Parts: sequence; C-alpha cells; structure tokens
Amino acid sequence: MKTILCRLSFLMAFIFSAAIGSAQSNFLYIQSENNQPYFVQIKGTVYSSNAKGYLLIPQVANGDYSLVLGFPVKEYKESTFGFSIVGKPRGFSLKITQEGEWMLMDMVTLELLKGIAPEHPIAGVKGEQQIQKLSEKSIEGGLELVYRVKNGTKTENISIQIPAAKVGTTREAVVSPAFKEVPKKTVKQ
Repeated sequence: MKTILCRLSFLMAFIFSAAIGSAQSNFLYIQSENNQPYFVQIKGTVYSSNAKGYLLIPQVANGDYSLVLGFPVKEYKESTFGFSIVGKPRGFSLKITQEGEWMLMDMVTLELLKGIAPEHPIAGVKGEQQIQKLSEKSIEGGLELVYRVKNGTKTENISIQIPAAKVGTTREAVVSPAFKEVPKKTVKQ
C-alpha cells in the first residue's frame, strides 16, 4: 500500500510540474513572408522584429491578446489582430495581400486573421538609428571620421582615419577584366 501511495504521489507531482512547465513555456513567434521588418504592441509593450522580419516573444501567459502591428517609417497602415494562447505556443506568418493588406496566418491551423484599424495607434515608435556620424575633420595626412555605433544596449564611438594620397604621386588605375577595351590610365594627384 505504501508503494502505491508513493507512486501515486510521484505521478501527481509529475503531472502538476508538467502543467506548470507548459504554462511557462508558451511563446509567440511571428515571421514576415517577405523579410519586412515590423513592430508589435501587446499589452502596452512594444516589440521589434529583427531586420529579416522575425520576432520571438518568450514566456507568454495563457489568455486573449490584442496585437497592434506597425511598420518603420509608417510604410503601411497599422492593424490590430485578436487571438488566444491556451496551453501551447502560437506561431504566425505575416502575409501581405495583393491589395496591400497585412494578415496573420496561423502556422499550425493555416487560419487567416484579418486586421482592423487600431483604436489606439502605437505612439512614438520609430526605427532606431544604429550608426550616427558625429564628426568629419581634416587632419594632417588625411581625414578623420567619428561615428557612434549602437550594438544592443552597448554604444561605442569609433574613429576612422583615411590617409590622403600625397600630392605629386602617380597611381595606376585598376581596370576590370570585363572592360578590356578601356585602356589603363595613369592618374596624377
């Protein structure tokens, strides 16, 4: 009797932990069919896809969701989509119709979700500039360019020095083999 109770309690613990684990492993995955970058707003949080149009939102709780879809530089109008997540992850393919309307296609059921105009558009979202030119100045022997580069949460300043060719030197221009009819030229600087 003791072994049956022990096995039964182990089985109950296993089922309970599996139920909790599956609720925490839900995620939302969206990919655009034409590598179009986009952003979505769910419950007040804005998520941006990568440059190839892929987005993964981990640890999504079960429930009903309203997703507002937008695009950088307002390339297309925003749309709102409604869906539910119950006990398993959801994956969508973002498709554009010939009329220029975006739809979400469920990757499992192939159901098409049609968007509607949002009640509250996404405010203040724009494509974040990854590289910004800070300065360009002539220095002895060339040109110095300074850029601010953002990589994730880290920002660095990078200085590039381009040497100038000395005055009076002669260089030979390289001609592509595809243009054999063009003679090589000598350039004097």
